[in-house]
Amino acid sequence: MRTAPTPRVAGLAPVVAMLGLLAAGDAAATASNKELEAQASELDARLRTVERANQSLVQLSQQIDAARQELRKLRGDIEQLQNELETARREQRDLYGDLDRRTLLLESGPMVPAPGGLPTNGQPPASTDDLVQADEVTVYGDAFAALKAGRYDEARSGFTLYLAKYPQGDRADNAHYWLGETLYVQKEYPTALQSFQRVLSDFPTSRKAPDAQLKVGYCQYELKAFRNARATLESVALAYPGSEVERLARQRLAKMDGEGR
Repeated sequence: MRTAPTPRVAGLAPVVAMLGLLAAGDAAATASNKELEAQASELDARLRTVERANQSLVQLSQQIDAARQELRKLRGDIEQLQNELETARREQRDLYGDLDRRTLLLESGPMVPAPGGLPTNGQPPASTDDLVQADEVTVYGDAFAALKAGRYDEARSGFTLYLAKYPQGDRADNAHYWLGETLYVQKEYPTALQSFQRVLSDFPTSRKAPDAQLKVGYCQYELKAFRNARATLESVALAYPGSEVERLARQRLAKMDGEGR
């Protein structure tokens, strides 16, 4: 025969069941807490990654701003150098002009005939040679004055007229040179090159020969004949040591080196 359970044992069953439920609840809560902690850790890691990315973007933005400021400064420096270069070119032209004007005055002599054949000092009428010399001086002087004033078209016409009338005149070498300068300023490099080469071929002993040879190199550079330009400029530097043309030739050679020409 089975014996009925004692009332005490039967009363413990609900308690045991309750304890089991509590234990299961604690385990579930523990697992849930771990999952939440893992998610929190993941979010924290993502947040740190975002913060680092933001910091990198801030640094990159600062670097871009600094680069822009440096670029603006470089552009300002370039503009200043261009202005200084143009000023130097004008001063150089004025210097050459002043020297050439003094030479012209010395060559022309103290007596310049007035219109009608009578000199201004009241002496007897000038001879034909004197009149020709006076006209030569006038034509050249007018062309040179136009160049000095920056009237390049007028200067070009004036020097061309002089060379047409006096191809073997006392100032023909200078006229060829200054015609070349006029054309060079107007960026007509092929014809400017011809004028400078004419000085070298027809007047090799002219005082303008060193400058003409330098400008031949300049024209070759502008025409992108870099090998010829380098050869010409190196020849100038070797032929005229210690001179201004040597300094300018080496300066252009250094520029070509920097450009990889």
